[in-house]
Amino acid sequence: MKQQLNAMKTYGSIALVALIALSACRKDNKDNSDTDTTVSLASGGSVSQSLYDDAFDVITTEGENNSVNGRVETCATVTLSPADTTTFPKTMTIDFGTGCVSSNGITRKGKIIATLSGKIRKSGSTASVTFSNYYVNNYHVEGTYSITTNSGSGNGINYTTAVSGGKITWPDGSTWFNYSGTHTLAQTGGIGTATISDDVFSWTGGFTSSSSAGKSLTVSITSPLVKSMSCKNIVSGVQTFTYNVISGSINYGDGTCDNQATLTVGSRTQQITLPR
Repeated sequence: MKQQLNAMKTYGSIALVALIALSACRKDNKDNSDTDTTVSLASGGSVSQSLYDDAFDVITTEGENNSVNGRVETCATVTLSPADTTTFPKTMTIDFGTGCVSSNGITRKGKIIATLSGKIRKSGSTASVTFSNYYVNNYHVEGTYSITTNSGSGNGINYTTAVSGGKITWPDGSTWFNYSGTHTLAQTGGIGTATISDDVFSWTGGFTSSSSAGKSLTVSITSPLVKSMSCKNIVSGVQTFTYNVISGSINYGDGTCDNQATLTVGSRTQQITLPR
């Protein structure tokens, strides 16, 4: 009888150890799965944000004078309707055709269609934007985008941008992320000059990224993002997020103009290469 009791205790101990190990394994698997999901959503959202930022660059450049004269994106065909530069509202269609490469090496194709309520730098003006079969470096850009000018050029420009119903499909044609977000862009450099290329903006706000798997992540700017119009990408600033209990951040660097950002999720750190 004593031997039976000892055997039962031994079997019970083994079963308990096995149960604990199984529970730990399940927890590790869930933690790894959540980390992978967070990495995917954060990196996908950052790529999406960069592509809508590209639309901002194109629209503000082309809409500066609502004129096709002196354009930066010389490979695009820009049409205005009405065709003059003083009548508003008007529709500005920026047509990149079947593909052309800009002066800073970005390949775009398709159309950006913007309805302008007034000159792009005039306080109170809005630009309501849609995309027609539009691609940036082979990423398919969809959704509705808007730019609202909150203040004029006297003390710098202040914009609010918003994306609703956004969707970015990767060049492989099967990977995609939905995207929505609102940002405020306050001009901090290039104030008072006639050129756009020396403008610098400080960003606040955030975005929500969701995947084809139905997972979503909300990201907030905790250290203002800095965007110089002379650089294709954000050069500094930090965004943070939490997915379930996993926290993370996206750091855009020290001000160097490049296409890299550092993604940290829990104990994992990796580089994100932005698409332009």
